[in-house]
Amino acid sequence: GADGQQVPGWLFVPKNLDRTKKHPAIIWIHGDGVNQNYDGWHVQRNYAVYYSFHQYLLQQDYVVFAPDYRGSIGYGRDWRNGVYMDVGGNDAKDAWMSANYLKTLPYVDADRIGIWGLSYGGFFTLIAMTDQPTLFRAGVDVAGVVDYIMYYNDPYHGDWTVSRIGTPEQNPKVYAQASPISHIDRLQRPLLVLHGTPDVNVPYLESVWLIDEALKKGKGDLVTFMMYPGEFHYFSRAHVLRDAWHRVDDFFALHLRGDLSRGH
Repeated sequence: GADGQQVPGWLFVPKNLDRTKKHPAIIWIHGDGVNQNYDGWHVQRNYAVYYSFHQYLLQQDYVVFAPDYRGSIGYGRDWRNGVYMDVGGNDAKDAWMSANYLKTLPYVDADRIGIWGLSYGGFFTLIAMTDQPTLFRAGVDVAGVVDYIMYYNDPYHGDWTVSRIGTPEQNPKVYAQASPISHIDRLQRPLLVLHGTPDVNVPYLESVWLIDEALKKGKGDLVTFMMYPGEFHYFSRAHVLRDAWHRVDDFFALHLRGDLSRGH
């Protein structure tokens, strides 16, 4: 991690991977901030869907790494509480610094590492893509927070936000670091954004505002945005899941594998 602490994580390697060659890798960042990755099928249906998609990615010879950054449960009170008053700080660095570990693996191509995540993981993806604009070849944000002041002002989330980082007046520096929209001008690599319109966990307008700001900063050519009417925070309808996973699959195939036939 950023302060020298070891960050636990799960490394998934294709069973018959040719380790004499270099392969693309993808970092998956779980959501909630207080969740964790499991050694086996995830008990939460929405995460089980992502786990199944990662099995598909392994079949395509991607290496997948899933860090349990600070704030994740299951590693003791200190690790769990390390996120308080530092959202988007060392916890986000724990996540994107996983790329440094992947680069040490002889079978991973250091120039073809992607990153993606849902909700809090989407938020971390946005931080990674703007704070470290050349570290990742491409990123996918699924319903991530883009501005914590906007999130704080939402009646549904104000109390939760205060419990994590106080108010904007009490902790302005943390709110600034927890708002990747303010750094979207640093974006240099392709970004795919997916969001359901009636999402109440992370309001859809967060992503709309991100796209608008990207256009204002001349970054519109790097951002692809897909909205899903009637879909909530965790995609559930079969036709939406098919479309979303096809888009993620094609996006990574284009930018990590150079498959020009797969771009949207």
